[in-house]
Amino acid sequence: MLNDIVENNLISRIASCYKRSPLQVNKIHESDSEIIKISKDIYLAITTDSISEEIETKLYDDPWLIGWMIVTVNMSDIAAVGAKPLGLVISQIIPDKTDEVLIKRISEGISDACEEYKTYVLGGDLNSGNQLILTGTATGIIENGNVLTRCGIKEGDTLFLSGKAGLGNAYALNKFSGAQALTINYKPKARIKEGSLLRGYATACMDTSDGVISTIDQLSRINNSGFALNEIESLLDPEALKVSEYYNFPLWLFLAGQHGEFELIFSIPKEKTGEFKQKAEEINWFPLELATATNTNIITLPLYNKTAELDTCYIRNLFNLVNGDKSLYIEKLLQLDRQLR
Repeated sequence: MLNDIVENNLISRIASCYKRSPLQVNKIHESDSEIIKISKDIYLAITTDSISEEIETKLYDDPWLIGWMIVTVNMSDIAAVGAKPLGLVISQIIPDKTDEVLIKRISEGISDACEEYKTYVLGGDLNSGNQLILTGTATGIIENGNVLTRCGIKEGDTLFLSGKAGLGNAYALNKFSGAQALTINYKPKARIKEGSLLRGYATACMDTSDGVISTIDQLSRINNSGFALNEIESLLDPEALKVSEYYNFPLWLFLAGQHGEFELIFSIPKEKTGEFKQKAEEINWFPLELATATNTNIITLPLYNKTAELDTCYIRNLFNLVNGDKSLYIEKLLQLDRQLR
C-alpha cells in the first residue's frame, strides 16, 4: 500500500540501496525525523529538508520568509517526534551577484525562527550556483525513552489536529492565481512545545507539511487503518475561509492540496483523551478533533450532505500525474470535486 504513492515508491527504491544503522529505531516512512538510540533512555532525532521548488516557483519570494521556512520545516519534523531541538546546520547555495539586502533578509528570517524555537544555527556550508537553494539539517534530543513515531494507531483512537488547517493551500492558491488579490499572512510555526507533551499521550504523530489529506493517507497506509473525518469547516483557518469565498473554491480542497501549514496530526486513545485535553489546556493549547480511526482502510468525509469516500491515492499522486502543471493540477482537483457532488 505504501508504494502506491509515487513519492513513497521513490523513497523506498532509493533507501533500498543503503544499509540501515542498527541503532535506528524507526523504519522507512515511519517517522518525520530519523530516530537513533544513543543510550538506554536517550535518542537523537535528526531530519533534513530543502527549500528549492518553493523559491524557483516564487511561492516563497519574500527572503525573510525563505529564512523563516528553512528553520520551520525542519523544526516541524523535530516537533512531530516530540524532541527538544539541539540546533541545525544550514547549507546555502547563493547565485553570484545576489543582492546583499536579500542575503541579509534571509539571515534575519533564520535568526527570528531560531529565537522562536529557542534553537541555534550550529554551522553549515556556503556555495555558489545558478539557483538559490537552502537546505537545513536539524537535530533534537528525546529523553526518558518514550519514542513517538507515525505508528501505533488503533481502531477507535481519536485523530486530532494541533491547530486550524488549510492555510498553506490557501496561501498557494492566492499566490498562483495571477492577481494575488488577497493578502495572506503565511507564517507557520512548528509545534515544538505541543510535540513534547504528545510523547506522553499520542500513539502516532505526523506533521501536515504536505497537506492534511496527504498526512491522513500516509498514517492510514502505515497503520493499516481508515479514518472517518468530522465536518471540516470548523477546522479551517479563517484565511482559508476568506480565500474560498473570494475564489469560489471548495473548502475541502484546502485539505487536499500539497502545501501545508505545519500543524501536527496525532492519535489519542479513548482512555487518555480526557487527561490529554486537560494537560493541553494547561499550556493554553486547544487541539481540534479531526477524525476517528476505523478498521476499514477507507477515508471518508462528510461532503455535500452525504458521506464521501476519498480516493486519497489519486489525490496524493495527482501533482506527479500532471507533471507539476499548477493550472492543470487545480483543474483536476476541481474536477474531482464535481464528481463528488
